[in-house]
Amino acid sequence: MSRTPNPMPTRQHGAVLFVALVFLILITLLALTAIGSSILQEKMTGGMRNGQLSALGADSALRGGEAWMWNLNFNAVAGQPLPPCIGSSSGTCVYRPGATGALRSDVQKFRTSHGWVNELPGSPTYTHVMTGLTGTTETASLAEQPQLIIEDMGDNVPPSSGRQSGAIDPENATAYRFYRITARSTGGSAAVQRVFESVFSSTNLTDTGTEP
Repeated sequence: MSRTPNPMPTRQHGAVLFVALVFLILITLLALTAIGSSILQEKMTGGMRNGQLSALGADSALRGGEAWMWNLNFNAVAGQPLPPCIGSSSGTCVYRPGATGALRSDVQKFRTSHGWVNELPGSPTYTHVMTGLTGTTETASLAEQPQLIIEDMGDNVPPSSGRQSGAIDPENATAYRFYRITARSTGGSAAVQRVFESVFSSTNLTDTGTEP
């Protein structure tokens, strides 16, 4: 009985290897795309959280400043508790626009600067510590302690009325005035900053009858 000899194996041309390499490259590209997308989403989430922290810090300081003002006690003998900031005034005071109505440069910088601005002289201190938090509150820690300033914006009178005098409807040192509180806060890092403001009417806490 004769046997048919086995055919010689054909030479490999590397097609399978080439296809495998193509698929490996595609899988690598998909993995890199997924990693990049995850990193981008993480950065976006961190940015949103940082913005929310700065908003919470500014709003907290703003409400704290309002509460601080509402709890001031008027003393007719000692004078109003919030004198205007004049020259090198010491203690807590309020800032006023100039004679032309323009704001002081340091006040305008505090309200509009893109960079962090340290507390201005005469500003009340926000007493609730919001930096260096630990434990369960560590994630709410801010990069800088929120700052605030108070401005005396003038008499609370109807538009175009001006100051009156005389026996009929007098406006005196106890008239109501507009006060503006500006609060500035960072987020968890100084990359995000928020500035919040509120204006409200209050009993005159500024005029002592001695300033120009």
